Amino acid sequence: MFKSTFRYETTIDQPLDEVWGFFQCNKNLAKLTGFPKVDVSGPPIVKEGAVIHLRLHFRVLALRWRARIIRVEDKHLFQDVGEKVPFPFRLWTHTHRFEAVSDKKTKMIDEVVFSSWIPTPFVYIILFGMFCDRKRQIRKHGSLK
Repeated sequence: MFKSTFRYETTIDQPLDEVWGFFQCNKNLAKLTGFPKVDVSGPPIVKEGAVIHLRLHFRVLALRWRARIIRVEDKHLFQDVGEKVPFPFRLWTHTHRFEAVSDKKTKMIDEVVFSSWIPTPFVYIILFGMFCDRKRQIRKHGSLK
């Protein structure tokens, strides 16, 4: 088993209140995920104890993922833990942090603590691709509304 922490930062050209509001709606994850396509079900808002079900659609296969929101600090962070995670992961804890850079910019910091069945460098490649795509989707939309 391999264990590590992955960190990724994205600066968003919107105020903290707007960014926080967007990320409090669970369905918005699907809007920001280009690959794989994601279906999201569960409570509509991020709150402690909420269980979120994801279905990840790859070209020839669909994987299920279940996460529980275990911590929320208003306009600062929320944290989810994988209760059922797909290969290559064994364990997953994802902290989403938000910091105001200015009145019009927000820094989003994603920190994923994981263990996996495959060596860490391969997981980093997967996660880096996923978060780069999300950053691209944010920039493509131009606004998180």
